[in-house]
Amino acid sequence: MKNISILGLGNISIELCSSLNKKGFNVFGSTDNSNRQKALKKLGVKLFSRNNINECILKADKIIITIPPDANGCPVVRHFSKEILDSNIKWIGYLSSTSVYGNHNGKVVNENSLLQPKEEVAKSRIQGEKDIQELGKKYSIAVEIFRLSGIYGKDRNIIKQILSKKIKPLYKKGHFFNRIHEKDIARVLVKACSNKMNSGIVNLSDDLPASQLDIIRYAYSLMNITMPKYENYNDINSSISLNIRRFWENNRRVDNTLLKKRYGKLIYPSFKEGLLSIHKNYLLDSLNKD
Repeated sequence: MKNISILGLGNISIELCSSLNKKGFNVFGSTDNSNRQKALKKLGVKLFSRNNINECILKADKIIITIPPDANGCPVVRHFSKEILDSNIKWIGYLSSTSVYGNHNGKVVNENSLLQPKEEVAKSRIQGEKDIQELGKKYSIAVEIFRLSGIYGKDRNIIKQILSKKIKPLYKKGHFFNRIHEKDIARVLVKACSNKMNSGIVNLSDDLPASQLDIIRYAYSLMNITMPKYENYNDINSSISLNIRRFWENNRRVDNTLLKKRYGKLIYPSFKEGLLSIHKNYLLDSLNKD
């Protein structure tokens, strides 16, 4: 049997573990989220607490690390290198972020582009990547780093924000956001750990970087409701929290050529296909409730 451990069963874990099960993997993982634990147990995932990550690692021949880095880099490398070396692990999938590129003023970035982030959280991502790459190089373990754009899916999406009235349409001329659907993340990761063991860095982003306004406008049109008047970012940026502002001050278009060359076409190549699917599911759920 194929054994894989996922260190950090976060927001994409249900979709990912379900996909791995269908491919015949024995799935192990760590999370202390009680609601998520219940759903994952139903999928047959063998769960370990954060205090027993060492046991989780020793079960696997491949691991996916979603635990984010801290100020000192990758905590998995720092605390569990010995367990990784004592295990049968031959491939490590490491989830990073396209935030490592920083601001490129709307220009296209690929896996070889300059990394120039200003935020500490993005700088820590770079250190985390270096830590896992050094571990792999030192001990001849294949390491594949996936730089993810903004994640959306069934439970996290613009339609849900509109329904909960938690959306504020903003526009900034020449600004782009990048995203990836959770089903595409799961499909790529399953394929990555099922096929030959690749290494290197791959951007996980869809085909169509777009302005926030384009995405919101499309969502409102799907829902057949009137979009409220948008505001210009430059008029209100001083009143926006620093945490939100950092997304607007970084502007890039993420190239996914290598992703498609290595892992094929996306299920949802743009926000349009993704939101259309999400909206259909909302309509079906509404009918079922009625």
